[in-house]
Amino acid sequence: MLSQQERRTFQRIRALCPVKYFYLPPSPHPPETHILDLTPIGARIEVPDALIPGSVIAFQIITSERQVVDARARVVHVQPRSDAFYQAGVQFLTLSEDARARIAREIECTQKRTPVSEVMHDSLSQSPQAQTCRA
Repeated sequence: MLSQQERRTFQRIRALCPVKYFYLPPSPHPPETHILDLTPIGARIEVPDALIPGSVIAFQIITSERQVVDARARVVHVQPRSDAFYQAGVQFLTLSEDARARIAREIECTQKRTPVSEVMHDSLSQSPQAQTCRA
């Protein structure tokens, strides 16, 4: 630990620099996010933070079949919502062939379970949490 004299050796200079942080060790309770829309090339996600358009994020998608898809994506756009959450459109950058197959399977399964007219009606009337896929 630095002594009081050592701490004051350097003059403090006011700085306005953006900082991104994460917890070490990784948090056992990471922020909860949701997929709102999914396509083979991207997704619309609900997030608690205002992501920066153009930035690259890494995340995992848990499919309705309880499979994990590791994804890296570029943030294309972000829109604030009235409930302190944000909707972000992301474009997948790197997906393994296995991840692509799992996303395709999730889309196929969702389409079989939900007719297109119901998807359109539900997307207008339900909260994002109610729209999650059901196994």
